[in-house]
Amino acid sequence: MNYRLYLLLIAFLSTMITSAQKEYHVSPTATKNGKGTLESPFNSLEAAKRKVTSINKNMKEDIVVYLHGGTYNLTSPIIFKEKDSGTNQHTITYKAYNKEVPKISGGVQVTGWEKVAGNIYKAKLNRDSKLRTLFVNGKRMRMAGTEVPVKGLGPWGNFEVEGTESWAFDAGSALDGIKFKTAEVAAYRNAEDVELVQCNVWTEKIYCIRESEQIADTTILKLQQPYGAIATTMGWNAKINHRMPFVVRNAYELLDTPGEFYFNRKTQTLYYYSNGEDMAKAEVIVPTSDGLIRVEGTSIKSRVKNIHFEGITFSYDHWNLMEIEGSHAFAGVQSSAMATQFISDGNWHRTEYNCTGIPRGSIEISNAENISFENNRFEGLSSAIAINMVNDVKNGKVNGNCFHDLLGNTVNVGHPQHYKIGDGHLYAPEEEAICENINITNNYIRNVCLDFRQLEGITAFFVANVKVDHNDIARMPYGAITIGWWWGNSGLPASTVAKNNSMSFNKAGDTHQALKDGGIIYSLGEQPGSIIEGNYLYRGQRCIYPDDGSAYWTIKRNVVDNRIPHKKGIFWLHTWTDKCHDIIATDNFVKDNNIKNNGTNCPIENTESFVRRDFSDEAKAIMKAAGIQDDYKHLIPAKEPKKIRLYPKDFKDTDH
Repeated sequence: MNYRLYLLLIAFLSTMITSAQKEYHVSPTATKNGKGTLESPFNSLEAAKRKVTSINKNMKEDIVVYLHGGTYNLTSPIIFKEKDSGTNQHTITYKAYNKEVPKISGGVQVTGWEKVAGNIYKAKLNRDSKLRTLFVNGKRMRMAGTEVPVKGLGPWGNFEVEGTESWAFDAGSALDGIKFKTAEVAAYRNAEDVELVQCNVWTEKIYCIRESEQIADTTILKLQQPYGAIATTMGWNAKINHRMPFVVRNAYELLDTPGEFYFNRKTQTLYYYSNGEDMAKAEVIVPTSDGLIRVEGTSIKSRVKNIHFEGITFSYDHWNLMEIEGSHAFAGVQSSAMATQFISDGNWHRTEYNCTGIPRGSIEISNAENISFENNRFEGLSSAIAINMVNDVKNGKVNGNCFHDLLGNTVNVGHPQHYKIGDGHLYAPEEEAICENINITNNYIRNVCLDFRQLEGITAFFVANVKVDHNDIARMPYGAITIGWWWGNSGLPASTVAKNNSMSFNKAGDTHQALKDGGIIYSLGEQPGSIIEGNYLYRGQRCIYPDDGSAYWTIKRNVVDNRIPHKKGIFWLHTWTDKCHDIIATDNFVKDNNIKNNGTNCPIENTESFVRRDFSDEAKAIMKAAGIQDDYKHLIPAKEPKKIRLYPKDFKDTDH
């Protein structure tokens, strides 16, 4: 045989072997006992997963499970363990069939509506947990709440902490309640449903109430404990401030505006103030499933591997805030790091960040390798995080997805307890490991962090080789992207975990619409070999912000349109303190060369300013290349999505 012909034949056979795959089909409208073929599909994802698990022990080809169009309803998350992995370097893919639209939904439909009075309707709903989210004809509605924020009158009572509790770092005392004018805040009938929301500079707190009491012209809202004690004694601007406004919500007495709802758990009755819908025909969805997917290996020696999700819509999960011994709150330190331990002086640094936790994601991933999400839609989610790669996630990919209408953010990578690997409280030492080699690229992000507003669009902590590149992010209540943790003034030595990270080629702007501080792009901690390059950033208070302790970043060839009419203090670069060090900023293009550079060994070179002229062709080429790449331009809608608002327009940081 001709040697050249022989090589071509080998290449052809190799291609055929590589492209070979075993296929199964699943459809939500199929009958039971399907065979998994196109003509006789499985009728559930669990049935398809069971079949895959029976044949994947020694794979010789990839396996593709095709999801046909329709809604796959869940009452609890689908769990992927080691036995569900792709083996022998082959991949198991769960993928939309052709151009059909499969939706994995954790919601149930509510019917049987009756008019109460005016435009208020009610329906029976069989559930015991608080309802924080409702969708009517695909539109997100709001918990019944105050239209005008109210100010507190000060603390009420003491809650004593002995220091021996599992949720306490030391002993101390905290407030037990908050006083309000009765004319502004009533003694609500079902006070255990009520939430108080307050934002302060870079944080937002959601306090949950256990009881209300009226004394003369004062109403006392008593906090759920022990989380109330943890949430109100935090340090710096994370601490409660009675002089600043609160939104009060989730009480029947506040149901007075179209688009609001309230669920009475005692009577299992859902109330809705109609916005003009025909409630006999309206599609009303209540999120039920506590998350949608969990990919969870056992340890760093036993990971879930080689699973891919493509072309799927993920919607309608339920999350009831962080929980400690039956009490609930959303009490953030910063970004997606939540307070989980009482500290008498509120100083989270002295615990080496072991006082913090991360909210559970709609999709939760730990001890996993080669898990990827591509060309999916995430919308109508209620968790604080859509995709949470929280511990020991290697070689992950979140590429070419659309994130829209989320209460929380899109992707979280890592954990603040990874300041020291092996010394955390969240995982046993043998199960704890850095998240690394993660690509978060080409994602379109709008209307996220709608309720949990202190989260950036994409967050990462102590991570390595994480690329957050070529994303399009806009209209954020806080920042767009952050990587890193640890502060230079913390009194702790710098962590050596984080390195070789990238926040590059993104298009991001219109940030800090509710909270301030932070940056469009923000970093913390020492991260050798890391880069911020080729971004197009616009309309943000601090555009590139290496905060206290940031080090070893290269910031180059970014275009920053940092001029906002009638606003002062808009910095394109904000190097916060002298504990920021060894950061090089070079060859950047800015509208206004307004900087704060307090760093040590932080040169700024060749900055070109366009304060009174249009950007140059070179700058415009960077702007054009930033954001989503050509192969994923289909994600960008022809028209910018309308802004979704869950809070009063004037409810934001008062100093903003």
